[in-house]
Amino acid sequence: MKIFIPIKETSQRVPKKNFRLFNGVPLYKHTLYKLKDFEVYVDSDSEEILKQIKEDENLSHVVGYKRDPSLVGHEVPVCDLIRYFVYTYCESNEIICQTHVTSPFLNVETLTNAVSIFEDGYDSIVSCNSLKTRLWKEEKYGMCPVNHNPMKLEQTQDLPTYYEENSLFYMFYSDRILKTGNRIGVNPCFCVTKFPENLDIDTEDDWKLINMVNK
Repeated sequence: MKIFIPIKETSQRVPKKNFRLFNGVPLYKHTLYKLKDFEVYVDSDSEEILKQIKEDENLSHVVGYKRDPSLVGHEVPVCDLIRYFVYTYCESNEIICQTHVTSPFLNVETLTNAVSIFEDGYDSIVSCNSLKTRLWKEEKYGMCPVNHNPMKLEQTQDLPTYYEENSLFYMFYSDRILKTGNRIGVNPCFCVTKFPENLDIDTEDDWKLINMVNK
């Protein structure tokens, strides 16, 4: 399995997010250090990050490369970055894991266990949260129940389970993303991950929370 990690120089909502210190090291290094037993590829538009990866002897397992200029920008889909990576660095039918450095509580054992799921015939694996709660959605005419009947109150444990992608990781075959451009195949396994492993830093409040949990 090859691990693919995109890392941007700038963050729109959390300034200098990837460079902030977590457990005494930059956030992006905290994750890369944990993945020392894997073959890791970092796609980045940051000269500073690529330089630090190259100079850090503890990151010899990491191949860092400059993001293609045509793929730089906040609006570029991550699947386009993955396809470029697969074309450049992967062979046919390899298992690829895409994750982020913004999930500092990722457990390496979770990735190792997830790989074995492919043996059951799945073509992709998606980390997710499971929800058993009363959900609503906003329509033009007002609020609409999603998974329950407001006129018939049910216990939440009796409601159908909904699965929410949490972006902790995606696993898929290299051939599939080249053909479909999608990380999720036709027979995916939704792998439930729990708090705090499923935390992702997307806002300043998220940053405060992961530091509170880390105390």
